[in-house]
Amino acid sequence: MHFITDPIEHLKKILNHPEGWNFTDAKELYAGVDLGTYKTIAIIIDEAGVPRAASMRKTEVARSGLIVDYVGALNTVHDLMEEIRKHCPIPIEKGATSYPPQTEYANLKTTTYILEGVGLEVLKVLDEPTAANQVLKIKNGAIVDVGGGTTGIAVIKNGTVVYTNDEATGGVHLSLVLAGNYKISYEKAEEIKTDKKKNREVLPIVRPVIEKISSIAATYLEEFDDLEKVCLVGGTCELEGFKEIVAQNIGLEAFRPRLPQFITPFGIALSCLDANEDSVRV
Repeated sequence: MHFITDPIEHLKKILNHPEGWNFTDAKELYAGVDLGTYKTIAIIIDEAGVPRAASMRKTEVARSGLIVDYVGALNTVHDLMEEIRKHCPIPIEKGATSYPPQTEYANLKTTTYILEGVGLEVLKVLDEPTAANQVLKIKNGAIVDVGGGTTGIAVIKNGTVVYTNDEATGGVHLSLVLAGNYKISYEKAEEIKTDKKKNREVLPIVRPVIEKISSIAATYLEEFDDLEKVCLVGGTCELEGFKEIVAQNIGLEAFRPRLPQFITPFGIALSCLDANEDSVRV
């Protein structure tokens, strides 16, 4: 059996690096596909939940949590899976995907058809915060998943997701603010946002958007008076100072796992191994 000590760190190392993909001794493989606003990622795990491959492409196939370019999404996932399959000696025939909370009626069939269109039997379609908890294993608390176009919130009690909601504000909006401030392209703004050397310069500019995200989370969480902590996931949360602003505005302790951008897509893949009834079964 193939062993690794830190699956999240391993995902970072193998992302878009086929030379690091290893399918040795894998008996069965599963694909987790995360169709995001600004990027799409496919993670392949084995029957023990060990990441074996990961590939990502920048895309613009979703807006405010909804798939708006079906053909573009299908082509992107096809390209990701074909690249992985080219390096893989055994078939990859089963997978899972996700949707932002409260968008299942618009996304469930669409995302299912996309995976089926690339030769995957769809085992699970689940909301993004629930997917994140496949990795985090939070028993009691909340998850705030800040994606590219949306912020999803989940409340977990006794290991079960009891509440989810979603709002159309996310990392894209930070980039748009930066683009307007510097009068540059969106792509350049993305580069500046993710450049840690420019963090002190960026944070004051995007702070109003972070405060709006905080306000969204606070509004949805205020009825749960027994919450003590929230976990922040999604690539946007990697911005230094983000966690502190959210904690200050919602009045709860906030923590952020390492490499939060990988938490949800890895959880999507892991859901293939899980029979949790909280997810939407296909």
